[in-house]
Formats: sequence, C-alpha cells, structure tokens
Amino acid sequence: MSRDLDSNPVPITDRQQLLDYFRQGEKPLDARGIGTEHEKFVVRRDEGRMLSFDEPGGFADLFQALIDQFGWEAAPLDDGNIIAVTRNGSAITLEPGGQFELSGAITSTVFETAREFDDHLRELHEVADEDLRFVIWGLNPSISLDEVPWMPKTRYRIMREYMPTRGKLAHWMMKATCTIQANLDYTSEEDAIDLIHTAVLASPVVGALFANSPIQERKETGYQSRRNFIWAKHTDPDRSGVPSFMYRTDWDYETYLKYVLDVPMFFIRRDDGVVNMAGHSFREFMAKGYQGHRARMGDFELHLSTAFPDVRMKQFVEVRSADGGPRQAVMALPALWKGLLYDDQARQAVKDLFHPLDEEAHRELIEICYRDGIHGPSAYGDVADLAATIVEASRQGLDRLAESAGHDSEAIFLEPLEDRLSRRRSWADDLLEDFREVDGDLGELAERWTL
Repeated sequence: MSRDLDSNPVPITDRQQLLDYFRQGEKPLDARGIGTEHEKFVVRRDEGRMLSFDEPGGFADLFQALIDQFGWEAAPLDDGNIIAVTRNGSAITLEPGGQFELSGAITSTVFETAREFDDHLRELHEVADEDLRFVIWGLNPSISLDEVPWMPKTRYRIMREYMPTRGKLAHWMMKATCTIQANLDYTSEEDAIDLIHTAVLASPVVGALFANSPIQERKETGYQSRRNFIWAKHTDPDRSGVPSFMYRTDWDYETYLKYVLDVPMFFIRRDDGVVNMAGHSFREFMAKGYQGHRARMGDFELHLSTAFPDVRMKQFVEVRSADGGPRQAVMALPALWKGLLYDDQARQAVKDLFHPLDEEAHRELIEICYRDGIHGPSAYGDVADLAATIVEASRQGLDRLAESAGHDSEAIFLEPLEDRLSRRRSWADDLLEDFREVDGDLGELAERWTL
C-alpha cells in the first residue's frame, strides 16, 4: 500500500494501454520469482508505546541511519520527509500507524528470502535504540487508536478522511494491522486467471493458518483473525473482499480492468504535490480528466495499489490473507503459496478440495476462517483438515519444483505449519496465552514477540 510514486508520465489515450500493462507482466515459466512483503510494529519496550516519526530515534532517524550505514537510498521526499528507502529492488516503507514494511526483492527461492529477512533485521537492530522492539502481530492487541501516531505521508491524510465514510473500522486497518504478503508471477492471461482463481479458493484457509490477531484494544474478541474481519466487513466494500467474477474461470484481463476502473480513487501525484480525488472513479478520470489533469499510466499503476481484494493483480499477483507473525510465519507464507500456485498438480488439488464450487458456501468459509481459524468446522470439512491438505499439496509441489530446478526443496519452510496443525495450535492461541500472562502489557508482549 505504501509505494505511490507516479513514475510513468505516459498519457493514457485508450483502454488497450491498460490491458497491455497486464500483458507486460507475463513472465516465461523459468523466470517466475517470488516476492515477500511483511509489516511489523515498532514498540518502545520500556515505555510500552508505539514509535513516532520525529522523536529522537524515531522513524526519520531510522531511515537516515539506514541510508548512512547500509547504502539505502531515500525515495523522493514526501512534504520534505524521508518516508521510504530503496536498495537493489527492495523498499522499506511506512504504513499509516508506523508499521514498518519491507517489500523484498524478487527472489528465485525462499532461501534467498530468508537471507534477505535476516540481513534486514540485523541492519535494523544495528541502527535502532536498544529499547526498540520489532514485532509482528496481525493486530496490535494493547493500544487504542489515539495512542498510535499518524505518519506524515500525504496520501494518508486523504485516506484518513475518506475511508471512515466507507467502513467504521477503517482507521483500525490503517493504523493497527500488520500482514505478510506473497507476490507471484503469471505466464499468460490464462495462467493469471487460473492462478488468481486458485488463490481465492485457498486464501481463507491460509488466513486461518496464519491467524494472529485475536485481541483488539486489550479485549479478547472471539476471533482468531480480527484483522481479516476488519478488512472484510468494516474497511471499504468498494475495494475489499473477493469480487464475484474471481469465483469463475471464464474472465480475462478486461474483466479485472472493468472492476478496477470503478474502484474509487484516492489521489494522483503531480510535480506540485498530491491532488485529492477521493471517491472519483478512474473510468471517469480517463474520460473527463480532473481540474486540468489528464490520466497517465503512472496514475493507473498507483490506482491498482489502492484496490484491496483478497487476491490482487498488478503486473504480478498478490495474495493478502495472512496475518503478521514471527520469522517462521514470514518464511512459511511465500513457500506455501509458491508450492500451491507454481505447480500444476498442487493447483488442481486446491480446486478438487472445493469441488463442486459454491460461492455462497465459500464466502461462509471465509467468515468461519477469520472467526474460528483452524478450529472451525465448515461445509467443506474441518478447517484444520482443509489446511492439512493444502499444506501437503504445497509440500509436494515444492518438492517437484525443486527437483525440476535442481535446488533443495523449500518445503522445509512448511514445517512450522505442519507442527501447528498436528497440535491444533495457532499463533493466535499463543498470543492469547501471552496476553493473559502479562495482563496485556504492550512492552512485555513486545519482548515475547520480538523479531
């Protein structure tokens, strides 16, 4: 959500340019990679509070230290502030409430992702104050919204005004949630549609596997993934959830384009700053312009990042249902999706699991998974059994992919998921237990969950 640079000034003159944009993302089979993004909370352990931007040792100082000591480069300033840094295809950015996000480089294997993650944490620990703790939960369990400082990023000023008009918990999504996402390549239009369709089917169960947000504002919520509940029910129905066409297999780039053209915009960037376009459709902007501005390809690229379906297409596909979690979870998520979506047999196993497909039953499964996690029953069977089937399909897929490519299998990264399923124990269960033991103290929780 954080990268919003208007990098392509080419004017949009017809829809074909937008369809070609998706086609330009197609990769040869042997060039597919995997990208991983993870967000983390930054807590002052001794004071039990969230880090702010301008305080001594705050995010502004962290960014500058990363630039000075480790060769990161500042992204273009936002209202005079460094709010992102980049290096070798990676970026570190800020979410609205100070969630610190690494958008990792595209790698061939999760082994490289693991090395990047460990290097990232090593650098952070070298530049951070001793009392800072970097932690990943799906939802910050021990704060109220007014305890979380807003980050000084122009787009967030627009979003903080607009989004509560669409969902009563939108500010909770913006300021208090963290996720892990995997980004995957597609080889053709047909492959993109099949990949997205398969990912939509598996996403609720993956969300249950990674559930880690059972507490909100120091209260146990009765949800394993309160973060997914917030996204699904109370953020913005215009841009969240699962569009119905993704349950079919007969759609195409044009179908996705029609969907995204009607998702309300937030803003566009121009040389003199940001133009607020909250609520306008991109379709209307293309046809009529706005206050003398005409639509550019950079505007379209930015707009694609402001649609939030559970599975999102840009020039790659993002899968978005996992709560934030510890290092094991950050590594397991891209491995799981790679095994499921880059191997044809694994894809078919997912489809078979939900055959015959019933959209209503699957939408009910989504609600069961964010409420009960792996402990829930469903029309398709117990969620834990569904999850075990999905993890095993991914394991076999990763083994086949490794054999074909001639490297070690990344199935090793699935072992924490298999262990948790064998014990019927989620990360949300662990967090609940720790929360009770420390009586909700944010600093103590951060100490137990520090990366």
